[in-house]
Amino acid sequence: MEQNPQTQVEKYSYIDNKRRTSGIKALNIALAVIIVLLITVLILFTTVFTTITVDGKSMFPTLVDGDRLMLLKHGYTLQRGDLIVFKREGRNNVKRIIGLEGDVIRFDRDVMVWTVNGEAYTEDYVEGGYSDNYFSMSIKEIFTQEGLTIPQGHVFVLGDNRNIQGGGISVDSHIYGALTVDNIIGKVIKIY
Repeated sequence: MEQNPQTQVEKYSYIDNKRRTSGIKALNIALAVIIVLLITVLILFTTVFTTITVDGKSMFPTLVDGDRLMLLKHGYTLQRGDLIVFKREGRNNVKRIIGLEGDVIRFDRDVMVWTVNGEAYTEDYVEGGYSDNYFSMSIKEIFTQEGLTIPQGHVFVLGDNRNIQGGGISVDSHIYGALTVDNIIGKVIKIY
């Protein structure tokens, strides 16, 4: 007797585990959100913001070695008193804006004070006065009665430390004159 071979069919049933499915969906959504946030932060820090570490004594006591600065690279307005980072002679520098385009900058040696447009400029952040050799390499225009007129597209910047120990001086606009705004990397918006 011949047996009729029956084909055996395997049957699988789908087990619907809603808890597992919703957990996977939540994980996928969380990963997507994290990736979008990371990409957004990366884009912001390459186009809008940047950070830099302070190296030097020219901005003491406002800034010290190792301070980190967050800069706004675009969309800022420059004002007197702003801290900026700029590139000069292949190096990043941090200084404070004392004069804007059109301002007349002068140093009055009789009272040892900077004047902007004929008015004494108050600098509460400067400590310790001026070193003996601070003005040894200064541009002469800042001492004349007419002063130095800041050209369009330029600013006048100074380091806050005017009396660096060991006789060092801040290399800034009192030595090389007005700085072109094209060299500015960004405006300091946070110190940490």
